[in-house]
Order: sequence, then structure tokens, then C-alpha cells
Amino acid sequence: MNEAEVFERFTLPDKATYRDACRQVGAVMSELLKATVELRFVSMRDAGLSGATVRYRDGSYVVYCAKSSSWYHRLGILLHELAHVALGHVPVASDTGRGLRQVVPHLPSGVMAILAGRSCHSEDKERAAEEFADQLMARLTEPRTSDVPELSAHALRVAEGLAGPHRHG
Repeated sequence: MNEAEVFERFTLPDKATYRDACRQVGAVMSELLKATVELRFVSMRDAGLSGATVRYRDGSYVVYCAKSSSWYHRLGILLHELAHVALGHVPVASDTGRGLRQVVPHLPSGVMAILAGRSCHSEDKERAAEEFADQLMARLTEPRTSDVPELSAHALRVAEGLAGPHRHG
């Protein structure tokens, strides 16, 4: 799936905030995965990662995203996770994740195992996800222009009258 196809799934109003866009990422991921997707913003300081998508045994997903005061930053992280899904990258599970437990002890142990394996994504997959996320970010954050209706002949005459007399040099 390419970024244009994913972008078309977003239904954001013109005045949407980054926070609104974050919520929409969860909805789009849910649609693509055909499963329940929950977004959780957690402290991941010193964890060496900023986000991860975890699939639970019941088929639901949780996207863990670094808790940042900037919704723009959170959006970038979530779009990266969405990119992995759109590109068909499957989260890799490792044996334990004990090292991460010391950094982010509040996460469930099953999540720790998956987060530990997260670093097993190849550099190519990470680079592809980052490029995909960057393209989505550009599409989502570029200024939206609405179609400006053409002025009627009457409105044009009024506008010309308000502009004052034309001076020819």
C-alpha cells in the first residue's frame, strides 16, 4: 500500500489539530489491521525507542508512543508505526526484554519482549517506514486550500468600483 492510498483513509477537517490527526492514525491502523487498535502514550525516556506496535493474543493491538508535550512529535511517531503496518512489517518478538524492563518498568512483560525485538527490524525496513511516514506527514500537515468560488460578474463590477479609477501611464 502506498502513502496516497493510506492518506485517502484520513478524514480530517480543515481545522484539525495534530491531536486530532493522532486519533485518526489509530482509526486508520484499526481499519488496515481489521482489529481494535488502542493508542497509549507512555514515558519512554532512555528506552532507545519512541514507539512500537504490539499485537495481543486476542487479536487487538496497542500502539505505544512516547509521551511528548508536542502532539506534532507524537504524530510523527504514530505515522512511523502506521507506515510499518502499511508496508506489511510484522513486529518481531524476542525472548525476554529484560534490558528494557529497567528503562520502562511500567510496561507489561509481554510488551517488553516485543519492544526488545523491535530493534530487529532491518535498517532497510526502518528507513522505508521513516520515508513513508515523512510523506504522510507532509500530506497531512501541508496547508489545505479550499476551492475559491469564481466571482460573479456583478461581484467583479463591485470589486472594480471599490478599487477606484484605473490610471493609465
